[in-house]
Amino acid sequence: MREAILPAVPRLVPEPEEIQQGYELTCEQHLVRGAPVRLFTFPGGRQDESRTVLCLPGLGASGRSFAPMRPLADQHRFLLWTPTLQTPLTHTPLQWNMASLEHPEARLPERFALVGSSFGSLLSIVFALTHPERVKALVLVSPVASVQRVRRWALALSTLVRMPKPFAYIFAPTVARVLGGRHLPPEGRAEIVREARRLSPLELLRRLQDILAADYLDDLERLRVPTLIIHGARDLLVPLSYARDVAARIPGSRLEVIREASHLPYMSHTDAFNAFVGDFLTRHDS
Repeated sequence: MREAILPAVPRLVPEPEEIQQGYELTCEQHLVRGAPVRLFTFPGGRQDESRTVLCLPGLGASGRSFAPMRPLADQHRFLLWTPTLQTPLTHTPLQWNMASLEHPEARLPERFALVGSSFGSLLSIVFALTHPERVKALVLVSPVASVQRVRRWALALSTLVRMPKPFAYIFAPTVARVLGGRHLPPEGRAEIVREARRLSPLELLRRLQDILAADYLDDLERLRVPTLIIHGARDLLVPLSYARDVAARIPGSRLEVIREASHLPYMSHTDAFNAFVGDFLTRHDS
């Protein structure tokens, strides 16, 4: 019986070098402010810098988690940013990543569209508030602007992906299923687990502290960037009512709800998500 169950383990908790089918992307690693940053792109995708879309992933994920957006790469130049795995203690992860995005070594165009998921949405909001002249369009997925309405039990549960073996083998797939929902394909679940295991417990804790300290709700009315908010109605981490509150505070924003999706709609409900984002970017990413 033992030999029968062992082959299933790598699919649920893969090793760092294992890349799931559909998530194979071109990866370029370069130093930004002395720290290594991984930047994923779609092979054969559009290279027009004026149509650049920068994607910022959620807590513990890499830019590779946006791989299901590949169908949009014919019309837009996607840069799938992965924050450095270890930020210095002199800055919070949010502060360090903001400074990295602003730095010339990031090699970002002067203006671009911005897509942020969960923790990445928090970074996107802060960047758009600080540099509205650089953001042509803003897409917030499962937005986190304040911890007031985020379910803390789900945040605590997410730390289980960092438990030592063999506990991680037991709990990590459950955590990924909570975040991704029952429609998240096995490849997507494995991608989330594999990448989260690369983070040190300290770095994960520091990013969680950034989320717990976030309070930008009152600043959202200052956003003057075309904004699309996409939310899963079955999100167990960020309630739908919170997404509606965020949308109501951003002037002219548009909210789209994917009824069966959870916290990662771009990975679980690719067609619906890409249709919303593709239409929005076509209108604003010119």
